Amino acid sequence: MAKETKTPTPLSVMLGSGDFLIVKDKKYKVKPIALKDIEEFMSDELSIGSQLFNITNPERRKKVDRWLTGYCLDEKDNPISLEIAMSNDWDIVDLKEFIKKLCDLSG
Repeated sequence: MAKETKTPTPLSVMLGSGDFLIVKDKKYKVKPIALKDIEEFMSDELSIGSQLFNITNPERRKKVDRWLTGYCLDEKDNPISLEIAMSNDWDIVDLKEFIKKLCDLSG
């Protein structure tokens, strides 16, 4: 039996064009991972749940920045770096939501 969903899947998700993430009243676009980047994403072994492990480890922190800049855009289609996210007052839950949305969109 098919799983029932309570909310419809957004058209942007069905078309693979991305979806939106709202953080502190700002709208960001999260794009699905390109096929060419899937192996790299999987080999990065980022924590999908708690982002504390990603932020406190310097090597993983660089990897988080790579995925943010590659797959998260502001309203003017500018890439968002970890530094920009911090200056825009993102918190650890916001980062977790980005990683979750990136994974949900991508597979």
